[in-house]
Amino acid sequence: MQYPFRFIFIISIVLFASCTPKKQQSFSISGKITGLNNSYLILSKIDDLQQKSTTIVDTLKVNTKGEFNSVYLLPPAIYNLHLDSKKITLAIDKGQNINIKGTTTNNIIIEGSSDTDLLNKYETYRVFSLNRLVKSVRKDIKQLKKEGVSKTKIADLRELEVENYKIHLNELINFVKDSMNTSIAIYYTSTRWVGNENLPFLNQLVLSFEEAHPTSEITQKLKNKLHLLQKTSVGSVIATIEMPNNLNEVISLNNSKGNYTLIDFWASWCPPCRTESVLLNELYSTYHEKGFEIYGISLDSKRKNWIKAIEKDKRIWPEVSTVEGFKTPISIEYGITALPTNFLIDATGKIIAVNIHGTALEEKITELFSN
Repeated sequence: MQYPFRFIFIISIVLFASCTPKKQQSFSISGKITGLNNSYLILSKIDDLQQKSTTIVDTLKVNTKGEFNSVYLLPPAIYNLHLDSKKITLAIDKGQNINIKGTTTNNIIIEGSSDTDLLNKYETYRVFSLNRLVKSVRKDIKQLKKEGVSKTKIADLRELEVENYKIHLNELINFVKDSMNTSIAIYYTSTRWVGNENLPFLNQLVLSFEEAHPTSEITQKLKNKLHLLQKTSVGSVIATIEMPNNLNEVISLNNSKGNYTLIDFWASWCPPCRTESVLLNELYSTYHEKGFEIYGISLDSKRKNWIKAIEKDKRIWPEVSTVEGFKTPISIEYGITALPTNFLIDATGKIIAVNIHGTALEEKITELFSN
């Protein structure tokens, strides 16, 4: 009698040991949503936030009562759950049992994931900050345009819009600093990270995240993002860029550089970019003969609009584009997620200023050429 008991006991230990890691790595999604048109939900994993690439990982069957329940052996990540034509974003860590309930897709309650709670708090704050700092200025511009105010006044407000967007991004960094610790939701925030003054904090953040999630694929993604920020920070050197102009002639940055060169990422659909064209024309006219150059990179996706904007804005300096929008390879390489974005480099290609616009740009160029 003792031998069978001992044998069963050993088998139990082995089974428990083999199942425990899987349980720790898994998570579940269940709930009840009434009013759905479809009898299924689609779960997709976000592979790359910047490129907005996703992979569908499952279709959850929904019964006639609107109930669903699935367990997954998948890595911690950011996932999208599609409910009919809508989607909810979930930041899921291992071991979480997520319950989703609601009467319609507009009235959803999510429980069981502290990471998703943080993601939603971040998103709420992001919208609040953007509305307060940026969209309010855009609203004023729209109203003043109707009233026919001077272009100078509009230009001042466009400059304020750009500067306020920088403040907005720094507010988001501070939210991460104050609230997120090492949550999986940090990856969701990384597309809006800005470097230079924030690099020391972001470097420590990624180190702490790696300690908490040493085997997570998100860890490598955050390290890649940090490397990109370091690569595009003051003091780094911009490698050569080669892209076609509107005549399909390949224009090299190295062959276009002056003593100081502004690498200007812009697009025809970006109002602050179009407004800043006026200042760029003035600076180019004043300082080009002294060694100032501009290398414009359009992130347009429609060739006709790009060429029309070049002509209308009198952008007579080298202008290049592959007309692929934010999927332009150089845009991905340098992590460009918002416009306008620029890098001011010296003759060696070393970055001496990042995202410098309006009055600050004018003062910087004036200072450089007055020495």
